[in-house]
Amino acid sequence: MTKTILSKLRAAVLAALPVLLMSYAAAAQSADPGEEIDQISDPTAEFVLDMFRFEPDFVSLPVGGRVTFNNSRGQHTVKSAKGLIPEGVEKISIANTASETRIMDVPGLYVLTCKVHGRYGMVMLIAVGEPETWKNPPSSWTRTLPGRAGQKLELLLKELGEKYPS
Repeated sequence: MTKTILSKLRAAVLAALPVLLMSYAAAAQSADPGEEIDQISDPTAEFVLDMFRFEPDFVSLPVGGRVTFNNSRGQHTVKSAKGLIPEGVEKISIANTASETRIMDVPGLYVLTCKVHGRYGMVMLIAVGEPETWKNPPSSWTRTLPGRAGQKLELLLKELGEKYPS
């Protein structure tokens, strides 16, 4: 009789274990809100590349880190720059929403722009994972950004190099 009760108890605990583990993982994720990115229009900015901007415009995340994009309304959008994200990653395209969160599961460097204001330098860089997992940015990327977007990307790559010297 005692063996039967213990067997049933063991089976119940084993059946509940996956649910408990998923709940624990969800709680752990919700405890870490990740990074929040806002989209700013500031016609009074002194530096032309700051008029339309992501704030912050450079973030570093662990693999599996969360990033929330706020204020993708009106003409502000978030889109991955073609050829400037890790190979095999689905493109990012966010528009017409107050807030959207993405989990960054693939290590590498991600260049994001605003579809409308990218030409004015509204560009950001997200570094995911450890520096040794990133490919050397300019040599592995298949494209570049023109004009002010390219200027902004150069500044962000300089900041990346200062934060993570090779």
